[in-house]
Amino acid sequence: MAKRGQRGASRRREVRAREITLPAVDTLRDLPAFADLRVDDAQRAAYEEFLAASENAGEMRLGFVVRLDRGFPLVVTEGDAFRAEHAVAFAKQDGEKDDGLLPAVGDCVAVRRAPGHDMGVIERVLPRRTSFERWRGRSRGEKQVLAANVDVILIVQALGAGDVLLDRVARSLVLANDCGTTPVVVLTKADRRSEAELAHDLGRVRGLVGEGTRIVVTSSAEGEGLDEVRACVPAGTCAMILGESGAGKSTLLNALLGHEALATGTVRERDDRGRHTTVARVMVALPGGGTIADAPGLRSLPLVGHERGLAKAFPEIAAAARECRFRDCTHVHEPGCAVREGLAAGDIAEERLDCYLALAAEMRASADSLDPDIVL
Repeated sequence: MAKRGQRGASRRREVRAREITLPAVDTLRDLPAFADLRVDDAQRAAYEEFLAASENAGEMRLGFVVRLDRGFPLVVTEGDAFRAEHAVAFAKQDGEKDDGLLPAVGDCVAVRRAPGHDMGVIERVLPRRTSFERWRGRSRGEKQVLAANVDVILIVQALGAGDVLLDRVARSLVLANDCGTTPVVVLTKADRRSEAELAHDLGRVRGLVGEGTRIVVTSSAEGEGLDEVRACVPAGTCAMILGESGAGKSTLLNALLGHEALATGTVRERDDRGRHTTVARVMVALPGGGTIADAPGLRSLPLVGHERGLAKAFPEIAAAARECRFRDCTHVHEPGCAVREGLAAGDIAEERLDCYLALAAEMRASADSLDPDIVL
């Protein structure tokens, strides 16, 4: 009797899944195929181990989550694409829900699909090569995984609405470095700036990010910089596009795809900010290139526990800090501060140090507000 009830519930879920449309992407045309995505050795080994222990090995498939919205995750496997629900057991640990174990877009998963069923069941999230996370806030230090197995973060900032938001670029840079991805700053809407204004913007961004970070200037309206962006996402790699609403993310993706695949919106004149037009986390395949994960615009990027990313984003400051007389040096007024000495010698840029100190202070304050049992 219980099995009959479970089958009925499963069928009802499948009916709901069929009713969910894909409004933000041109059906399956722009979604990546399984062959477009890379399975690494650790993921394949974990899948084989899970398969060997599974009672339903014949129904199991290796897949990738390519879309997350208000419905069930969309999974692609070799030669197929279907909606899938979560297995009851895999998303729980010690009896409590753990969001870190729930599938994110880009996740490589073991998914079971019984014969004759429209839907599958995600049984296991396989080891993540990288995990791009954002702090949700609250004293328990909750984090939200925005994308998994990403190689490149495209940090998108719009031009033409006053000065570029350097604080936003810096935060994105820290997060990208912390999760082990390669950051690329993409400046959009260059057609709205004169040559002099563009040179000013580029100088400010370069002064912040340093020589080691690539900057690409684009104009989707004029087709400028698109080939450079494509070159950042070669075949077999995955990028995530990160930016606020109104930054031109969807317009840029449409230009890269060569047709209007994702919805775009207008921006408010008073602050050049847009409304959320991306309502799902979705992956798209670039013609002749890799894949890009899009996500709704994020209004805030708080930093908690990202000291590793801060050190990688500002390596010359982190290296100098190790030579300071005091281990807890704040690099503001203490004697024997190697960072201040580097600044005086011209080895450290003042704008980079100011940004580093502001972000470090924010992280210290955030850490003090966390529950003492939290280990970051």
